[in-house]
Amino acid sequence: MIVARASCACPHGRDARATLMDIANRRVLITGASRGLGRTLAFAFAAAGAREVFAGARHAADIEKLRSDAAALGAPITPIELDVTSEDDVNATANLGFIDILVNNAGIAGYGDPLQMNFADAAREMDVNYFGALRMARALAPQMIKRGEGMIVNVATAFAKVNLPLVGTYCASKAALLSLGQALRAYLGDKGVQVMTVMPTTIDTDMSKGADVPKMTTEFVAGEILRHIREETIDPPIGEEAEGILEALRTDPIALEKVLSQIKA
Repeated sequence: MIVARASCACPHGRDARATLMDIANRRVLITGASRGLGRTLAFAFAAAGAREVFAGARHAADIEKLRSDAAALGAPITPIELDVTSEDDVNATANLGFIDILVNNAGIAGYGDPLQMNFADAAREMDVNYFGALRMARALAPQMIKRGEGMIVNVATAFAKVNLPLVGTYCASKAALLSLGQALRAYLGDKGVQVMTVMPTTIDTDMSKGADVPKMTTEFVAGEILRHIREETIDPPIGEEAEGILEALRTDPIALEKVLSQIKA
């Protein structure tokens, strides 16, 4: 296999690193924004000066809570009904007008032995975590391509790089998402559209309440994601633990896998 040296191709003849992503006055869409990291990201983008933040949620009660909380703060957040497994919901986002930044945050996680857990649960993880992001990219990337700018941010995990058996099928779905991001970057990079996959470890949310492991706050992770968006980083780890995992993968991947293999449901 021959790998060509990467070049800094960019539309309009500009150096791709010369102009970084400015969040101010951008229109942002976040999936899975009803709670946890997605909700924190919605308010973080608003505080950072985004012109409009579309916050995707599946349930009417969550939409109303987002609407009332945003109104109380005067935040430019527009809650929308969005289930990333619904073709109708996803396709409707293409009618919202141009989206500068798409954040594929929606995700679900199952715990347990992949050989014993409910197969339908594992399949739904893939449908939400991987195919959901692909559906959203297919819906919104054409407008980004036409305009010659935009960014797609996929929220994965550092355990997309090496599996954490406690949530083995979840990690597998996020590994697929990480790989998808690389493919999207190959097809979109020369069209002015940036693609990054952020890789935190465990975040203190409802999803992780069954995991007895160190957890980062949603505020910290959201702040780091916004920083990397501004810097247009390529697939950054989020937090010291994630950085340590990537370093261990570089130095002794077998030893790391053996350590993680002991963390099971």
